[in-house]
Amino acid sequence: MLALALSVLLATSPSPTAMEQQASRHVRQEFERVGRRAPQADPSLTQAARRLARAALHESLSGAVELLALTEAVSDAGGADPSPRSYVVRASVREHAVGTLLDRKDLNQEPASHVGVGVAVDEERAALVVLLAERKASLQRFPRAFDKPGTGQSLCGQLEPPLRTSEVYVTLPDGRVERPPLTRESGPSFCTRLVFPSEGRYTVELVGRGERGPEVASLFLVDVGNSRAKGKRERIVEPTTVEDAREAVLARINALRRAHGVQPLTLEDTLNGVAQAYSDRMAREGFFAHVAPDGSDLRGRLTAVGAHYLTAGENLGMASGPLAAHFGIEHSPGHRSNLLGTQFIHAGIGVTFQKVDGRDQALLTEVFSSAAPPAPASPDSPAAAKNPREEAYQALATHRASRGLPALERNPVLEQIALDHARRALELDQPRVQLPGSQVHDRVFSALQSVKSASVDFYVAESPSLLPESKSLGDRKNTQVGVGAVRGDSRTYGPGQYWMVIIYAATR
Repeated sequence: MLALALSVLLATSPSPTAMEQQASRHVRQEFERVGRRAPQADPSLTQAARRLARAALHESLSGAVELLALTEAVSDAGGADPSPRSYVVRASVREHAVGTLLDRKDLNQEPASHVGVGVAVDEERAALVVLLAERKASLQRFPRAFDKPGTGQSLCGQLEPPLRTSEVYVTLPDGRVERPPLTRESGPSFCTRLVFPSEGRYTVELVGRGERGPEVASLFLVDVGNSRAKGKRERIVEPTTVEDAREAVLARINALRRAHGVQPLTLEDTLNGVAQAYSDRMAREGFFAHVAPDGSDLRGRLTAVGAHYLTAGENLGMASGPLAAHFGIEHSPGHRSNLLGTQFIHAGIGVTFQKVDGRDQALLTEVFSSAAPPAPASPDSPAAAKNPREEAYQALATHRASRGLPALERNPVLEQIALDHARRALELDQPRVQLPGSQVHDRVFSALQSVKSASVDFYVAESPSLLPESKSLGDRKNTQVGVGAVRGDSRTYGPGQYWMVIIYAATR
């Protein structure tokens, strides 16, 4: 009778392996159900998921894993997928962990090429973690730890389509960012040599470029020195005051901007106040979003304190500390575009420290502005661009130089065609390349016999330097450029907007 009872008990408590297999089948079936390619099981993601599941048993971890902890787990497992989607289920009864996952119908909303599922149990309690990644690059094996500083090794790999060209960035333990040169580059394949000169933790990041612009393709951590050799990973020392957090986060932002050839930002008191007030409000009212529950957004928050600007941006992060929160911001494509925005010159940083279920949590707000508050931004004010065409040219030059592209030659004929088209577009209130009475390409080829091909970018913005990310901007074949700029009021886009036309031409 005792043996029978024991066998029944064992039958009702599935093993972690069986739970992982059942969860993996569900993930594959959910992708196939909507016609997506099912992700394949990946050893590094599986190992990372098991580690995170063990942590979830003893921590108040639910919903998703903060990016720094996720990157640590994937990196230690030998992986390099940046920001895999994570799903965490904790249950007091084993069967409920898998059952909860089976009820989810949102696993297939985005494509994924690889998956890892991990389960950890403690008596009847269980934690289940699913990691989904759309792999953007394949890397050759690279150590995650070196015993001695000064050690170096080659990093080689290949980007997945549609990414074509590679850039490698290394964040040093002191926050500086370096861009080691590629030793070999052949289309999507690349090699570079990485050297780690001092003890501490390094972040290695592979950025790939395609038609949609830059994307973080791979991301992993490397530890150098005695701390890792003894089995004790060096932890980031998190700031514990708002002042220290501002200094540390700004240093990280500007290190990244310098590595990409973009001018550093300076802190501004009004923006600091806006950022701090919003972090405090999110903590006080229990929400985390760019739009507050009352419908107010960044524009409204800046206007309310009299902060005028040509263009502004906002990043939000939430993690166990301000630097961990910023780590997530740095490696998010949308947030990263703000960090590297050539139009921004000022920043405001706010952080609120709180406890959630006994755990430390920091709510980080980063605000960026292209003009120093509180200067007015009326069409006749000093804050308006004195020469919008020159601002656009400067932004073009900075963008091209930061990516190792040759400078474009300014062409006065292209400038005149672009200006005429911008004026016509504002008159019709239609920011289009093809307009009645203004055929850009026809005029270019008629006026310049040496032009082999031409392309046009058109944008309406609060700042002339707010360039759109386009294929033409990063095309090596383009050798000449002409910018047309008009500022005026629009029924559709509002008052005082810049109507910008950029014509690129290839002459060989």
